[in-house]
Amino acid sequence: MKIVWDTKVRGLGERPYRGVTSFVFRYRIDGRQRFITIGRKGEWSLLAARERAKELRREIDVGRDPAGERRERREAATMQDLVQRYVAEVLPERNKKNRALPYMQHRVKYVETQVTKDVHEIARQLGKHTPVAEVHGGDVQQMHRRFTEANGEVRANRLAGLCSRMFSLALVPAAGENWPWRDQAQGNPCRGIRKNHEEGRQRFYSADELGRIAEALDRYEAEHRTDGAADCIRLIALTGCRPVEAQLAEWNQFDGPLWIKPSSHTKTEKTHRLPLSPAAVELVERLRQRRKPGATWLFPGQRGGPVTTLGWVWGRIREYAGLSPDDRLYDLRHTTASIAAASGMSLLLISKMLGHSNQATSARYAHLHDDPVRAAVDRVGATISAAMNGTSGGEVLPIKRRRS
Repeated sequence: MKIVWDTKVRGLGERPYRGVTSFVFRYRIDGRQRFITIGRKGEWSLLAARERAKELRREIDVGRDPAGERRERREAATMQDLVQRYVAEVLPERNKKNRALPYMQHRVKYVETQVTKDVHEIARQLGKHTPVAEVHGGDVQQMHRRFTEANGEVRANRLAGLCSRMFSLALVPAAGENWPWRDQAQGNPCRGIRKNHEEGRQRFYSADELGRIAEALDRYEAEHRTDGAADCIRLIALTGCRPVEAQLAEWNQFDGPLWIKPSSHTKTEKTHRLPLSPAAVELVERLRQRRKPGATWLFPGQRGGPVTTLGWVWGRIREYAGLSPDDRLYDLRHTTASIAAASGMSLLLISKMLGHSNQATSARYAHLHDDPVRAAVDRVGATISAAMNGTSGGEVLPIKRRRS
């Protein structure tokens, strides 16, 4: 293999290999000789190859190593590598509480399957072979727009959040490596992207709807063999607990009119002491009377573990009660917070009742019903109207003028 060197540009040559001649550029860096291929002869003219060789020479003069950088790009971690790392390192940490429970394995498998599909879809959109370090914010924003068109606004936001967690992982060196896959100066390309606007869910059930739900629960128990799912839904409605907390409720958690939820069963991973209302105490005592000897679960399922049919049962309850297909079992928790707020309960007490770690979360739940809001508006409107008409409808305080 004989290289024919150019007489005008130092280091530029033509190298034949297996019937194909290419322009190459030779240079020395750190005492070592290196070659970099510019392109095939015919596809590149001699004039263009000379200009490219001059550009490479200028890069070398300022300390860069074009061949080394090209090799690093070939060996750099790609989006496919990031997917494999996320699945191996992050997924096992998800749903740790459920993973330890044999009867929740179907839920763990479902979550893992969905997340795995999503991370592979993100890699496909950004390019499986694209180096992680070469993904920019504009690429993520464009992907978010495509997700929005294909999957809807909310779903696109969730996938963007997952993408952000993937790139956060890339900012940390992998096990056995000294450098992260993405430089800290580059940061997370998902930061600052414009997400779709989402309206907070403000669904809660009215007194009439709660009555229909109660009737539907009675009808379900009369028409179907029950494994405790109907009573489980009743406890959710009476306490405002999370559905999974009711499913995992054990008899040793109940001490008179007090439900002590262990940290392993709560979302905040903190023990939650919840006083029970008389109606909830009555429900628990009724369940205690028909408790089988040695039973662990308040609502036992048919396979030895806790009840796992809440989703299916709620679908039937929703149908019987004439509710919308979009109405969720979780909205019973919102209803509890709304009733508490309407009764004048402070956010601190509501957060203690619901087991929230901060009051801001409770504020999102505690949407007021129309009736108390309407009553407050009527009172304020009557006072202002009386003051403007000069009638005695309330005390009017004079407004002090600002001194000039």
